[in-house]
Amino acid sequence: MTTFQLKRVSDLTASDFALWRELQATSRVYESPYFRPEFTQVVAAVRDDVEIAVIADQKQTIGYFPFQRGKLNLGKPVGGKMSDYHGPIVRPGAEFDTSDLLTACRLASWDFDHLVTATSAFEPHITVRDKSPQMDLADGCATYLRRRREAGSDAVHRQGQKTRKLIREVGSLQFDFDANDEEAYSLLLKWKSEQYMRTGLTDVFAFAWTKSLLDKLREHRGTEFSAPLSVLRAGDQVAAACLSIRSRGILHSWFTAYNPELASYSPGMSLFVRLAEEAEQLGIQTVDLGRGEERYKWSLATGSVEVCEGSLSRRSLGTLLRTGWRQTRDWVNRSPLAGTTKLLKPVREWIAYH
Repeated sequence: MTTFQLKRVSDLTASDFALWRELQATSRVYESPYFRPEFTQVVAAVRDDVEIAVIADQKQTIGYFPFQRGKLNLGKPVGGKMSDYHGPIVRPGAEFDTSDLLTACRLASWDFDHLVTATSAFEPHITVRDKSPQMDLADGCATYLRRRREAGSDAVHRQGQKTRKLIREVGSLQFDFDANDEEAYSLLLKWKSEQYMRTGLTDVFAFAWTKSLLDKLREHRGTEFSAPLSVLRAGDQVAAACLSIRSRGILHSWFTAYNPELASYSPGMSLFVRLAEEAEQLGIQTVDLGRGEERYKWSLATGSVEVCEGSLSRRSLGTLLRTGWRQTRDWVNRSPLAGTTKLLKPVREWIAYH
């Protein structure tokens, strides 16, 4: 019989965290650093809505389900839109009733858009399947480059020409995988915010908790879990920067931005190529580039991981109101008023990050 016990992060014991780390370490499904207990702990340190359902079978703990509780008990993943992978961390093959999970968590719903999990319990609730591109560097940079050529991609070769031009015209390159560089960090946030505004997206860093989350993650060091800031400088200028999170040999590229004055040299691509060159000595086997259709991601990728969208829900005031809103939105999109709902997009995104 499967049971669920609702707890706060502070209620978990050392044994809980040891088992969580064991589950994360022994299953490739959970290799992403987003599944590390440290990520949930840091989110809980900057938000007060994080809870954990401890999942047990025959009184033996078999997993953990971290989530955030929103208004009207509408649930979301830990980190919300800041999470690129999420789902219950359970022993492979574990099965349970998702309705029982929602009831035990006192949730009206739990929405997901980057679900990865070792249980098939969520399969009936998946509506969209997508991919998160990855760079496989387990066999070294030379093998990675050969595979890209064999796949018909000359993106890395063409980037080499741009990189040499950058060196000639701007200055020699210096790459620091885990830089203690406040100037580069500030520029990364600034350039990324400007990019969000240019493209009409919500500025992720406009919320106090998101900036606090990144700051606290940067305090972690070591190969077990960390948030390295990788910086590429050209001469005396920061050319590109990338804040990632890492779990052992898996590096997840999180926020990447480049100096707009150097855009013609594609310095962001230069940073990833340099990262590939140094990956072996850094102990990095995979670089996850994050879900998205950006051309540079797929020109660098050698494979991908499937991530899923969907929702668990049960009848409640919150889900009824949300269903009514979605039905109205869909009706408007099919009517002569189509396009007006785009005006509400910033509001929806603001709510999603709040």
